[in-house]
Amino acid sequence: MNLIQQRRLAKMAKQNTSNAQPKKAEPSENKGPSKLRQGMQKTSSTVSKNQELESQIEGVKDDVNDLDDRLDWVENDVQKIKEKLEDDSEYIGNPELETHKVILAASIDEMLDVEDIEDRKAYKAEAIVKMDAFVMGYVQSAAKYPNIVAVWFMIWLFDLGDIARAVPLALHLAKQKIHNMPTRFNSKIETFICDQLYDWANEQLKANRSAGPYLYELIKTIEKDNWQLPDVVRGKMYVMLGKHLYELTEYPDALAAFEKAMEINPRAGAKGKINELTEKLGKKKSENA
Repeated sequence: MNLIQQRRLAKMAKQNTSNAQPKKAEPSENKGPSKLRQGMQKTSSTVSKNQELESQIEGVKDDVNDLDDRLDWVENDVQKIKEKLEDDSEYIGNPELETHKVILAASIDEMLDVEDIEDRKAYKAEAIVKMDAFVMGYVQSAAKYPNIVAVWFMIWLFDLGDIARAVPLALHLAKQKIHNMPTRFNSKIETFICDQLYDWANEQLKANRSAGPYLYELIKTIEKDNWQLPDVVRGKMYVMLGKHLYELTEYPDALAAFEKAMEINPRAGAKGKINELTEKLGKKKSENA
């Protein structure tokens, strides 16, 4: 047996010995549940989560429906108040404004059964006290938004004859150019202010009292801010100014006011005063010549 054969035999013997040895047992792996079982468990978990999610969604839907109902109630209340206040401005969601709208609407309700205009003044005066801080705060803070409460406040100040407070507020609201009168008035705020001042100044004239400084302040504002007024309204304001200046014997200024009135509206009714003053001033010039 040559060397090669010997080596082959030795190799074979070694292999046989190796094969004859018992294999070590491999540690068993914990395979856990089968893929089918795992899939079933995942499906069950998913179904449970979906059910929980659906329950949460239903809860949200109930909350949304509840909010919708509440919003409908609020909108209905807002609309009712707007109708009572004859307010055509857009809802802006200002809590303080809405609170005082409710106060104002309640005051209007209280006056519905009071027919006598003079008797209503007590209710208006009481409402003025309730709304005073809010309206004055609106003015002083330089806020600027449609404020029907401030407009009614102004109207009632005029009704109560509180010209000292009514005129500054009225001119402030007019200057903002965003406020509408309640629908029953069928006029712009500038025209309303002029009508109120004209009537008040006329009463002052009858009582031999001055209309200053309010009439003069209004005329200056009309000119400075170029109020767009009907010719009849603008003309009558200059006639009233001329009458007060005439009573103060300020004849040149009175004549200028009357001439301005006739220039604006030829039917203003100041022609007689113009002739009278022209003659009076002409004589005075002759006397001084």
